[in-house]
Amino acid sequence: MSGRPVGTERPSVRAMLDRIREDASVTRRDYLRILVTISGGLLAGTVAVAVGVFGRRDEDTGGEVRVAPTIAPGGSVRFAYPSRDDSAIAVRLADGTLVAYSSVCTHLSCTVLWNADADSLDCPCHEGRFDPRDGQVVAGPPPRALAAIELAERTDGIYAVGISEVGDGDA
Repeated sequence: MSGRPVGTERPSVRAMLDRIREDASVTRRDYLRILVTISGGLLAGTVAVAVGVFGRRDEDTGGEVRVAPTIAPGGSVRFAYPSRDDSAIAVRLADGTLVAYSSVCTHLSCTVLWNADADSLDCPCHEGRFDPRDGQVVAGPPPRALAAIELAERTDGIYAVGISEVGDGDA
């Protein structure tokens, strides 16, 4: 300042400072109110998760689900397993082997399709390719194999009976 005593600033500067003080966006009381509201919301969400208000996806055991009466060699059938929200695919390979996998690509969750001509499970989104014998990645960006589904072939049809652990190699 130019040697003037405190409180004798130019009127325009004083008016600006007063205006800035009046325009305070959040008072201490408002800040505490916001803090208590957010904390209460977090507490309510934590309690809701703890008591099981939101179902967990890993609780689906799958049980047994009939996939199809039969599948011809080189053919495939889409079905839902372990829950109705989980897409899966069963394939009978040309040699008669029956396999099933989650049809959700491990890259970006696109749908994996059976390509009988190429004898592979293909993800058309980013050109991912999986070996139908073990679900392992053959080409493209998927980071891991497809989840294998255990099948049981009975006289009355083909049933999905469980999920194999990733990396088992059992299909």
